[in-house]
Amino acid sequence: MSDEHVETISINEPYLNITCALGEGPFYDAKSNTLRFVDIIRKELHTVNLEQGPGSHAVLKLKDSVGVTANIAGAEHPDNVIMVAAKYGFAKLNTGTGELEYLKRVYEGEKAERMRFNDGICDSRGRFWAGSMNDFHVGEPQPEGTIYRYDPSGTLQVMIDNVTIPNGMGWSPDERTMYITDSPTRCIHAYDYEPIVGSISNRRVFYSLPEEEKDTVLDGCTVDTDGNVWAAVHEGGRVIKISPEGKVVKQVKLGAWRITCPAFGRGGEMFVTTAGVEEGENAPEGSVGHGAVWRFETGAKGGHERNMFGVGVAS
Repeated sequence: MSDEHVETISINEPYLNITCALGEGPFYDAKSNTLRFVDIIRKELHTVNLEQGPGSHAVLKLKDSVGVTANIAGAEHPDNVIMVAAKYGFAKLNTGTGELEYLKRVYEGEKAERMRFNDGICDSRGRFWAGSMNDFHVGEPQPEGTIYRYDPSGTLQVMIDNVTIPNGMGWSPDERTMYITDSPTRCIHAYDYEPIVGSISNRRVFYSLPEEEKDTVLDGCTVDTDGNVWAAVHEGGRVIKISPEGKVVKQVKLGAWRITCPAFGRGGEMFVTTAGVEEGENAPEGSVGHGAVWRFETGAKGGHERNMFGVGVAS
């Protein structure tokens, strides 16, 4: 990608200067004006009250790792209970106590120890899509993962099997296209999507990183109301804005190196999680804020209403 043809801005200081081992899953809760995210490696849930700012940062220790979170629809659900894709499957998490209540355990026995859940999102009908992959102790990830769809009715559907590192997901504004990031192939796939029944078909490459950036991969992503896909470039130090036609039209360079996932907040602001860098690793000279949370203005808006479990009647 040639910088001279792409609008570029640079952000040099993080919003929340912490050092997550693997910060992931940023989620903006509009009702409480709170940002939450996870540290998958350290098994933590982080929250920040955006009205109060970074000084309100709090950390909740968890029994199991959590890859991604979602709110739960309906007045009968207390605000301190959310849905998560955790180590062993789909669960409710009490954000006051840290207690996990598994609703659907996907893995048992030896397989359960090999696997964990990574990224995901809820669709507009309240179905929770999330991908699993090998846990860290297994070593180099193998194609043992699966992208599941967990419906509010309690049914579990296998949507894509034999995946290695399933990552960011999202939908076009008309919900006719679903985007799923496949990190090992360094690309985002597009699928035809049927929103009523929640089916996908006709996989094709929507965007692929250029060959000259072979040391980078695509990580989390989100879609704005104009249909642009905002994607994290892991070990590439930036978030890219990709048009509905699959062309990079903007990049936001951050001081950190391992960019993991972007999410929209209020208005046009975007929050981005990152991963830490261990001693001896070759992070670019001058890079800062590894494991921190970054923030910038996008001039766009995201669709928060979609990331809620149990919105409507799913198939």
